[in-house]
Amino acid sequence: MRDLIYNKDAADNAVVVEDYPWGYKLRTKRKYWIETTKKGDRLCYQTLNPKTGEWCAVKKGTYAGIKVLYKDEAGHVAAVTLNPAWDSEEWLKEFQEIVDITKLKDEQRAKICEAKTIQHVNKFVEVKIAPAPQDPEVKAAKDAEQKEIKKKLNNYANHIYGQCLVKNGIA
Repeated sequence: MRDLIYNKDAADNAVVVEDYPWGYKLRTKRKYWIETTKKGDRLCYQTLNPKTGEWCAVKKGTYAGIKVLYKDEAGHVAAVTLNPAWDSEEWLKEFQEIVDITKLKDEQRAKICEAKTIQHVNKFVEVKIAPAPQDPEVKAAKDAEQKEIKKKLNNYANHIYGQCLVKNGIA
């Protein structure tokens, strides 16, 4: 399947691909790593200019909750990704089976707790599309009701998230 690569978090300890194409004829090196911030993870890479021998500017991808590098069957480097707010409960389970959670950083394991919390709390959310009330009093009452529901959901989500962090030794 996939050959997962952990703890490659800077250009200094990146995964280096030795025979990377540069144009039609030249070959060079390219290095890949995952940058982890409070926003999440993103794939970064840098290519060695074979003509000057200097590393080109770092290219950074878009953020996702968690990214883990892997080499596919063809030897290409890519990243398996989990987006807590968007990915399905099935993908969350599969991701946890694919990835060795013990090798992730605390920030990444916290994102798994975030994904579990979102999946759990979303089971209690019901979306209804209705026309907005025209009467200002009815609108104010509806807005107050929605504000209270949002407050309860946020409190519950924070409670579930906190439990997960403690259970996993992150907090």
